[in-house]
Amino acid sequence: MRLIRLCCIVLMFITLSSSPVVESGETTFTAYLPLVSVPDTRVLLGYDLRTTHGARSEPLIAALPATWARAGDLVWGAIESQRGVYTWEAAAALEENIRRLRAAGVEPVVVVQIAPVWARRLPERTCSPVAPEAYPDLARFAAAAAARYQSGDLAVRYWQFWNEPDFTPAVADSKGIGCWNTGVAPWYGGDAYGAALRVFATAIRLVNPGAQIIGGNFAHFWPDDRQTLGFLRGMIETGGLACDIIGFSGYTRWGSAERMTLKAQSLRRALAAYGLERMPLAAVEVAEVCPEGQPCPPDYYQIQANYAARIYALAIALNLRGILWYTLLQQGMGFQHSHLADINSNSVTPRPAFYAYRNAAVLLQGASYAGPPLTDTPFDREGAAHMLHFIARDGAPLYVFWRPTAQDEAGWGLLVSPGQRATCISRLERPTPLVTDCSDRDGDGLIRFHVSDAPVYIRLES
Repeated sequence: MRLIRLCCIVLMFITLSSSPVVESGETTFTAYLPLVSVPDTRVLLGYDLRTTHGARSEPLIAALPATWARAGDLVWGAIESQRGVYTWEAAAALEENIRRLRAAGVEPVVVVQIAPVWARRLPERTCSPVAPEAYPDLARFAAAAAARYQSGDLAVRYWQFWNEPDFTPAVADSKGIGCWNTGVAPWYGGDAYGAALRVFATAIRLVNPGAQIIGGNFAHFWPDDRQTLGFLRGMIETGGLACDIIGFSGYTRWGSAERMTLKAQSLRRALAAYGLERMPLAAVEVAEVCPEGQPCPPDYYQIQANYAARIYALAIALNLRGILWYTLLQQGMGFQHSHLADINSNSVTPRPAFYAYRNAAVLLQGASYAGPPLTDTPFDREGAAHMLHFIARDGAPLYVFWRPTAQDEAGWGLLVSPGQRATCISRLERPTPLVTDCSDRDGDGLIRFHVSDAPVYIRLES
């Protein structure tokens, strides 16, 4: 029986990895069912999909068990450059991505941003807040978008309102971030953003009551996050939060802790002061990236894969609404080499991080966190073992171990009942991970394994 269980785990990964990542010309036919408003309690896992590379992504989409993905930007200024005239052809690439995600069973997320010149508070800036006198126009545009993307192969349930609105206003105008940050305390523009978000969310929900609105995707600078928290308080204190989810970016780590973890804890503390501790959070952008302005370290691909192998486990432990990796694939450097796959001249090449992200998703599919709440994670424990405890979908205890930044593989142990049978899954960066029998053979109540910065998953068998 033990051999059968091991073979089943290995077969699970072999089946997934046997899907070739190549271009395909096959035709598929998909039936689309109406959207129904049923609460989704899963911790969603996905990625950002650039509209410029949508067609090249299809083999990767088929190989990755994602539940949602950012399909691209719906640029208000491009759709309604002339007031009252909607040119939906400007969203053609976005709509292609929505269709390909829907065909794969992945929920698309659409980012609405960039106001038309005539609707900007600062007409000379591409990245400008919406002028209050243009709020009725924003509402009409939101309602028209919700109607267009309400059902069928263009159905959109998740809407994000602008991207990183709290980013410092000193950023280049062309980047489309920091559009709402005034740089002025106490609210740094969060009051204006919150007011526009209420207009947008109300209009979307009138057409599609089941829509989920993502507010923020805060850049959330760390460790000095005073501007982000002031921005959030401005949204709350001047009318209340109109969104269903607060989004934030959670790249890389800070010391021995992931920034995603530290930022989520900081946001929850700020929300709790207003009785909003149950507000769902989502890490709308996560990734391991190379240092800005510096070459990537020689072992960057392994570092990135180690991050990918644990970030979904942390998202579940933090009870986030979901995570989105930025970005799925890219040609060249992209955002500091953050992407999961590279576009070459005539092929798409998955990185080790792609397999790590995929394999972690398979291992944790349907799992629930069984450990203590993560409320005040220390960031000065480099090299010390971190452990997360889950209950797998079939009821089996599942543990995740890693030692932040540790290059060496140290011997470690998990206390269990004497004679406990166990499976250790490591090397998640491989298409098929390494699956070994690590049962307590000598009956001393200890599962022995080796662990470094690369996570090890340990599944206890009944």
